[in-house]
Amino acid sequence: GDKNQVSVWAEMLMPESAKVLASYDHPFFGNYPAITRNEYGKGALTYEGTFLSDELQKRVLIDVLKMARLTGPDQELPEAVTVKHALGNSGKNLHIYFNFSSDAQKIAYPYGDGTDLLADRSVRKGQTVTLQPWDLAIVEER
Repeated sequence: GDKNQVSVWAEMLMPESAKVLASYDHPFFGNYPAITRNEYGKGALTYEGTFLSDELQKRVLIDVLKMARLTGPDQELPEAVTVKHALGNSGKNLHIYFNFSSDAQKIAYPYGDGTDLLADRSVRKGQTVTLQPWDLAIVEER
């Protein structure tokens, strides 16, 4: 689909020892991989032989960051949602979620059980929280 588009150039990669992550859907270039990964020792290299769409580039980058253990639950949020973390006056962790869109957004709350301070309701780890358009939630951990 449109989210998996590539453009500008297409390299003809030869994956001798590399794992093929994605291939071209094209009569000629379909014989070659578009993205490969080669592991060596304790490391790995992901190689993109083309210019990726923003959506596809984001998925590849998240995958690489996960392999390097550099991600956390904040990278799984919808694009329109951002989160800031703070330490409240009470000494408890605060997680402040902002919905920067005209659509309601659902998130799976990933941190310790707490209280949504604006809605005055309990929030459990793993619970789905709905942020209304242009809304925010402030969750204070217990």
